Amino acid sequence: MNLGVQYYRAPFPDQKYWKDDFAKIKDSGFNTVQLWVLWAWVEARPDKFNFNDYDQLVELADKNGLGVVLSTIAEIQPHWIHRIVPDSEMIDHRGNKVISSNRCECHFGITPGGCTDHPGVWERMEIFLRETASRYHNFSHLKGWDAWNELRWNVHADGIVCFCPHTLQKFRGWLDEKYGGLDGLNQTWKRRYTAWEDVMPGKLPDRPYTEMMAFEHFITCRADQHALDRYNVIKSIDKTHPVTVHGGAPTPLCCGSQEVYPVDRGNDWNFAASLDGIGCSSFPKWNGIDDADFGMRIEFVKSAAGNKKVWLSEIQGGRAAIGFNIYDNVDAKAQQRWIWNGLACGADTFLFWCWRDEVFGRESAGFGIAGNDGLAEERLSAMKITGKLLKENDDVFSSYQPDEAEVGIFFSPQSYYLHWAQESSAQRVSEAIRGYARALVRKSIPYRFIEAEHLEDLSRFRILFFPRSIVLDKDQEKKIEEYLKNGGILFCESEFGAFDCRGFYRYPEERFTARICGARELGRRNLNHETLPVKFAGGEYELELEQWLTPLAGKGGQVLAETESGPLIAEYECGKGKVIYCGTYLGNRYYKNRKPDFEDFVEQLVKASRVSQKIKIISPSPAKDSFLYLKTGKYRGGNIAFVFFPETSQEAVLSFSKTIFPGEKVIDLLSGNEFTIAASGDKRLCTVKASYFNIAILK
Repeated sequence: MNLGVQYYRAPFPDQKYWKDDFAKIKDSGFNTVQLWVLWAWVEARPDKFNFNDYDQLVELADKNGLGVVLSTIAEIQPHWIHRIVPDSEMIDHRGNKVISSNRCECHFGITPGGCTDHPGVWERMEIFLRETASRYHNFSHLKGWDAWNELRWNVHADGIVCFCPHTLQKFRGWLDEKYGGLDGLNQTWKRRYTAWEDVMPGKLPDRPYTEMMAFEHFITCRADQHALDRYNVIKSIDKTHPVTVHGGAPTPLCCGSQEVYPVDRGNDWNFAASLDGIGCSSFPKWNGIDDADFGMRIEFVKSAAGNKKVWLSEIQGGRAAIGFNIYDNVDAKAQQRWIWNGLACGADTFLFWCWRDEVFGRESAGFGIAGNDGLAEERLSAMKITGKLLKENDDVFSSYQPDEAEVGIFFSPQSYYLHWAQESSAQRVSEAIRGYARALVRKSIPYRFIEAEHLEDLSRFRILFFPRSIVLDKDQEKKIEEYLKNGGILFCESEFGAFDCRGFYRYPEERFTARICGARELGRRNLNHETLPVKFAGGEYELELEQWLTPLAGKGGQVLAETESGPLIAEYECGKGKVIYCGTYLGNRYYKNRKPDFEDFVEQLVKASRVSQKIKIISPSPAKDSFLYLKTGKYRGGNIAFVFFPETSQEAVLSFSKTIFPGEKVIDLLSGNEFTIAASGDKRLCTVKASYFNIAILK
């Protein structure tokens, strides 16, 4: 397990602090330091590489018994790039050259710099990556590479990019390969283009969906390829150490804005298919992320990573500082729970941002885990405990894997592209997905996110949720239909598959659900009431609705909820499986107004799907702002369960199934305490008490 902290973003901290800082980092329980290797700083003069400061830091880490993770910051380009590579500037959506500048939180170097679609820019960037990898790949204490920090490529572009000739050429080449020539494009898009130069990308929302969605998709694929290019350069030199990349957020949280497309920094699922691992940044106290949202965040990454490495590549160290604002304290207990929560979700590397308070720009006076917010001593004492526990139990945690989930949540980048093409944001889709995920977390039901282009094996899922999945293509429909006919259960929301990937609307009778099970909508109706009683599996739930109603035709399905316009939720047989069709958006409403009836309804859907549950929570009961959270998995010696207690409880009563902890006792890895499992009727009950950080880890 790599437990580390970011130390150096050149030229800070000053050299006078290095020796004492590294000794204290080691003493605080960390075993790793991360260093930003900035292209602009290392190659301030063309072809003259100066690694002197990094050489000293790498050597100092070795002397203190610390591993090193190197982040290659090639996106902070040298000031000379446009002199050496003429006409390499990005072009914005208005046709203007982008004037690069120093980045707001980085001391030296320009961004966005030259477009990497320009062969001259990539050639210079590749040289930097090769020089860095060649210099450090043989060091015995190197732990790995973060080849692309937060996947940044268009920061400070001051508009949507890139529309330079090199990017346009690649876009048209991508379309040519995808559709088999201009005739294939015309046939699929229903156009009459006569030359490739006439095929222009979409620019802004509320223009034709087809070109807009295609260009958004291309921008994602372009970032995927750039990550692979960086990986290949480093991996060609260092075949031993893991090479990863990480986003500022997991892919499904990248919703876009007026200045950037959604999923513009690549797709985690595609990264995982090619790289050694993926990661993400998380600043919970800055962004108001609680246990449920943090666990969901790591589940996004783990779902994409599969069996590849999962890194928490930046975790908040100390109090956030953005300009002259004040943010919440980063207390020791919350910070340690992020580590254990991440580990429970499958992460094996934890890198905190950062050791000392920042001294440059808008991040000045903030983020230091050893910073001056009054809580450094408390945080570092707690980190020492975690570091010791990780080391003592390395045999357990190094072989730990979370249990496979039988519940899936569908994520479609195409739905993001369509929403942005109309609204300049895919926030609605993201919030719909997060609504269902949060409900499952609060019920301690394991789940995985499944991405639209990676539906290789759906058979392991008992039930699939499709929140606001308004775009489907034929290949996805075929795989979903096969899943249903083999006994799967599908829960979908309004206008499921109403658009194809070209952005063309399908009439209700043309959609595949109408064909396979008779589920057909009547069309959009005004939302004239906010709640609706739903009856399902012997229970009744008052669910809140959002945006509109799309009532169902009412033939062939068992009605679960009805409005004056017709049935709104109905269950349909499909082969051996079932489709539960909901003609509104429940996930969005729950995300904004978290009512327990929705959580109970989701839990009942899962139970009715015969999803196995290893542990049930008898007490404490969840409250609005607190809940007990479980994660289970396996290690080489057997089963393991992470129990995250809420602030208000230090004791829980759990019921174990016969598939976990077959003996009469469990032991808490953190405290060493033993807890007895007692038979009570058909239940195996165990009273568990919290240990460090209000957590217990049972084995």
